[in-house]
Amino acid sequence: MRKGIGIVDMEYGRVAGEEQNSITLFRGIPYAKPPVGELRWKAPQPAEPWEGVRECRRFRDMCIQNPGWVGMDAFEHHSQSEDCLYLNIWTPAASAEEELPVLFWIHGGGFQGGLGDEELYHGWSLAAKGVLVVSINYRLGALGFLAHPELSRESEHGVSGNYGLLDQIAALRWVKKNIRGFGGDPNRIVLDGQSAGGMSVGALISSPLTSGLYSAAIIQSGGPTAGRAVTLSQGEQIGVELLEKLSCRNLRELRSLPVEQVLKASCPEPGDPLQYQPFVDGYVLREDPYEAISAGRIGQVPLIIGGNADEGLFAPFGGKEYVDFLASVRAIFGENTEDFLKLYKVTEENFQRACLDAQRDYGFLNIQRVLSRLSKVHPCPVYQYYFVEPIVLEDGTFVGATHSAELFYVFHTLSVMGGSTPEGKPMKPRLSQAQYALSDAMGSYWSNFAKHGDPNSPGLPGWEPLSSTAPQYLRLEAEGIQTEATRFPEKLELLKSKL
Repeated sequence: MRKGIGIVDMEYGRVAGEEQNSITLFRGIPYAKPPVGELRWKAPQPAEPWEGVRECRRFRDMCIQNPGWVGMDAFEHHSQSEDCLYLNIWTPAASAEEELPVLFWIHGGGFQGGLGDEELYHGWSLAAKGVLVVSINYRLGALGFLAHPELSRESEHGVSGNYGLLDQIAALRWVKKNIRGFGGDPNRIVLDGQSAGGMSVGALISSPLTSGLYSAAIIQSGGPTAGRAVTLSQGEQIGVELLEKLSCRNLRELRSLPVEQVLKASCPEPGDPLQYQPFVDGYVLREDPYEAISAGRIGQVPLIIGGNADEGLFAPFGGKEYVDFLASVRAIFGENTEDFLKLYKVTEENFQRACLDAQRDYGFLNIQRVLSRLSKVHPCPVYQYYFVEPIVLEDGTFVGATHSAELFYVFHTLSVMGGSTPEGKPMKPRLSQAQYALSDAMGSYWSNFAKHGDPNSPGLPGWEPLSSTAPQYLRLEAEGIQTEATRFPEKLELLKSKL
């Protein structure tokens, strides 16, 4: 059997990982100094060097966070703290000379939660396909995205917030500088993220601070959306209100508070808009990533962008009650309200399903619009996917192609997919050989893209890039992977006329 890479010499010292089936996993390598004490709400600083060999055989703490943003199992059984700036590497290399492509993975969680080593996206399968996988932790919530006038004054760039993005950039620079020792190619680093991780990728390819650090990018269910940008001044006002809420007169007092107290005070109420997220600050982000991507003012690299059929993100209509849903529809569609209700077969009994369908179509329309504009100005290929394979539990419960469902297929972690009964009893999904084949194909598309900037290879259904004259995407489902030009054209035309 082929032997793994063994001990690696790198910038801050030597590290040893753990080998399994010719793949070596390095857990918990520090890429920056712990952001604690006076470093709370400061840009990440270089890690401290160490003597001897550092045994990287356990995952380190996830960023301390409020419950509700990751599964309770991960939340209750995974240690967490402010000392969270670590990364993990799955490498199939046997030596530093191999120069394998690198997939740089950024986890989701609404910028409020999540962790880089969740079992859902462990890198074993992609590594077995010849890709070196890196996953990271970064600062979240108020720890990662607090802005305040006093913080801006103490910064050499005159800005604050975006510490979580700066963490991601610091990790990316670390990878660029050190990955060769793990058998990786520093000139083939593909950014990949889902949900807030996908939004992070959109921000990174829009940032002037990342030039030359990556060769391609993948945005999963985090595509650019109009109207989500937050300005630095808006973020600073949120910070002023947080200090008032905590009865702090200045940053020194805020930094001295227990982190749990800060988190509790900054936790959003159910239904509140996210306050702690990336800001357009003029330094890390010079403009809204939506505008940058739509206009092609981004890194000139190949892209994959897509979403799932049943996630319904960021739509301007909705409501928990039928009357609220109707009011939101009337406000948007006016005289075309009856057309909307007829097309989506809306009744008081099924309005929640109809609402999800309309939100799904809105999300699809949003991505289609952005990519249509981008395809006219971007010099590199752009590939779009639409994941429609539903999760169905063993008792027949239809869960759908929900937010995050594609991750089980990309990372080939179908074994950890599941749900629960109303009583809380764990339930596994029904899985077929066709679904396992879909997972293998998706892992191959992603690994091919990391290797060549092109997801195609012999034996896979062809995936054509978008063009300004022929918009098309790859529909991913177990019944068959195929190219489509559009979905539900009559519904999309109605949405397009009003949104």
